[in-house]
Amino acid sequence: MRFKGHRKFSALALLFFCSTVSAQTPKNYRIGPGDRLAITFWQDPELNLTTTVAEDSTIVLSVGGALKAGGLTIDRLVEDIVEQVSLFNRRITSASVAITEYGSRKLYVMGKVRNPGKYSFANLPGLWDLLLEAGGPASDANLSGILIIRSGREGTQTQTVDLADALRRDALHILPQLRPGDNIYVPEIIGSSVAPGMNAVQNQENVLFIYGQVGAPGVHTFNKTLNILEALVTAGGPTAQARLDQVRVIRKIGAYSTVTHVNVRRYTEGPVPDLFLVRGGDTIFVPRSKTIRDNFVWDLFMIAATAGVTAVVYDALANP
Repeated sequence: MRFKGHRKFSALALLFFCSTVSAQTPKNYRIGPGDRLAITFWQDPELNLTTTVAEDSTIVLSVGGALKAGGLTIDRLVEDIVEQVSLFNRRITSASVAITEYGSRKLYVMGKVRNPGKYSFANLPGLWDLLLEAGGPASDANLSGILIIRSGREGTQTQTVDLADALRRDALHILPQLRPGDNIYVPEIIGSSVAPGMNAVQNQENVLFIYGQVGAPGVHTFNKTLNILEALVTAGGPTAQARLDQVRVIRKIGAYSTVTHVNVRRYTEGPVPDLFLVRGGDTIFVPRSKTIRDNFVWDLFMIAATAGVTAVVYDALANP
């Protein structure tokens, strides 16, 4: 009886572990065509596979054939996979599913950004966050005339968005929400046009634009010299999904914009010679981690990193 109880506890612990592996994916995320899945069976690794959900919402398992995946949550898909595979292999009592690419939630960024191309997300970002994910706008980007091109049952629709005005008024919440499949085109400032570009929103003293994986993204003001750690704390600190070794600072210098990658993680691991200082008009973007978490160590690290950032900042403030 004691042995059976131990096996039951182990099975429950395993199920909890598998659900934690997929914690990066929102609990209510619905799988869709184009999503790429990594399916693993710890009891028989030979059945492991990586597959893409077909247009008809199905996947094909190593054992058991086709199975519907589209429209299901990860937890529900795991149940269906175990039920179907166990009919052919009785050893299989559990499985794990991780989404390695969110192909059903793609956005396309074109025009005057540093890294145009296709991007996929578990949760679709706002327009400004999307541009930052694409490396940020170029120095000659016309942020007042961004086009959102959307295809639907009624044909193709185009909407013009004044992002520059929203940034100046700290009103990003009024921008239209993006949808899967949207094409975002950032035009160029042509000739002597007075349309505001990056110069209009970045050349402001004592103003920082902080977005991405922070607690309070938005436009923040400051009245003293700030380093990168203090700036992140001003924005509520990094979230648990923040990738601290790839923080990007976009800075306007004359007619050009520069993008600096700052490894904030090293600031939390011990003393460093100097801290990166931010300037008024800087845009700071904290990306989210794109790796699939394989164990509990990732969660523990992010908790420690967040606490470390706060501790270092307050120590710097207390001992200038």
